[in-house]
Amino acid sequence: MNTANESANPDAEPKSFEAALERLEAIVEELEEGEPSLEKAVLLYEEGVKLFRYSREQLNAAQKKVEELAGESEETLSLQPFEDGEDDE
Repeated sequence: MNTANESANPDAEPKSFEAALERLEAIVEELEEGEPSLEKAVLLYEEGVKLFRYSREQLNAAQKKVEELAGESEETLSLQPFEDGEDDE
């Protein structure tokens, strides 16, 4: 099943974080709702892992930038570390 959002080149870097997230969502939907062949499922999974890594790098860079900006304004702002999003439960 081809989606409108499917990349022409799965090895190409996404244009943006949002584009990567949109493609990841399409991959998940295709894997959950469709019945791709084993080969196609592995290719989709591989593309998803690459997109996940790209997205994680983008989030880490944004986090670092926010922390740097907050550090520059220490007189008016206090720097608080980001939560990692994982529950301790």
